[in-house]
Amino acid sequence: MNKEGGMAGRPTRQDAQRNRSRLLDTAAEVFQAAGADAPLDLIAERAGVANATLYRHFPTRRLLVSAVYARIIDTLCAEAATRVEDGGAGALFDWFGVVVAHMQASRGLRETLVAAYALAPEGSAAEVEEWHERIRATALPLFTRAQQEGLVAPALHWPEVLALVTAVAGAAGDDTRAARTMLAIVTAGLRATP
Repeated sequence: MNKEGGMAGRPTRQDAQRNRSRLLDTAAEVFQAAGADAPLDLIAERAGVANATLYRHFPTRRLLVSAVYARIIDTLCAEAATRVEDGGAGALFDWFGVVVAHMQASRGLRETLVAAYALAPEGSAAEVEEWHERIRATALPLFTRAQQEGLVAPALHWPEVLALVTAVAGAAGDDTRAARTMLAIVTAGLRATP
């Protein structure tokens, strides 16, 4: 047996999945603490796997960073879908808080999404475009319902609103108090007037 669980040189499929998940969890923590330029060797060491295992799953830093961010997008989409199902009043505004919190937790994701949601984005990568579309598909129903319920002004459009929300995270950086204040200002401005 090797230290990663399988026969020496031959990890099982379950071992491989476990190692990949452990690498992503560890990379998310390291990137959050040290940024996306953190040494990959440090990630492998903290995940308890050999460097070769890391590079087998993620041959380049870009692939690892993209996989970490894709998991965050999965979380944002799941949070939106849950709120669509629950149908609670103010679910859209609650979800905006979740978006800002996740963006603040990762400088790299924050910079990527602020750039992607700018009203005139400069050549987003294909994976970012995919994330953009997934978020739109899962969260747009929240926006539509908020407008139908009179919580958001009918003249507003989804792209502009999401650009504002992501801009809050970009402007606040990692200052959570400033982000809450700015998000409150933005959401107050979105509300339909009687």
